[in-house]
Amino acid sequence: MTDSRDLSTHTEPLRALPDDEEIFDPLMNLRRRTIIRYMSHLPPDAAVETAELARVCAAVERDLPLHKVNHRTYRHAYQAVRQRDIQRLADAEILDRHDRDTITRGERFAYFIELLDAIDDHL
Repeated sequence: MTDSRDLSTHTEPLRALPDDEEIFDPLMNLRRRTIIRYMSHLPPDAAVETAELARVCAAVERDLPLHKVNHRTYRHAYQAVRQRDIQRLADAEILDRHDRDTITRGERFAYFIELLDAIDDHL
C-alpha cells in the first residue's frame, strides 16, 4: 500500500526549527541537574561554595545521606564539579562564578529550573 502524502509538506516546516542542542547540554548530566535543583531550594541571592555542591552531588550520585559520603567519593565529585560542571553551567549563564569557589545563580537560572520542573512533571 503506497502513501500518497507529499512528505515535503511535513519536512519543510521541521527543517526551520532551531537545532539548539546547547539548551539541553547543561541538563544532560545528573551532577549538573543536581546542582541546579539544589540551588533552586536556596534563597535566590544565596552564595554556595564548590565544596558544598560537591558534597550534595556525591550524596545524590551514591544515594547516600550526606554524613555517609566518604572522602574519596567527595573528592571525585569535587574535582568534577570544580573542573567541568560549574564551568559548563557558568558558560550557559545558569550559574555565576564569583571567584574560584563561590557560586550564585546566573542570569538564565530561572529558565533552566523551569525546564527541569517541566521535565520532572512529565516523568
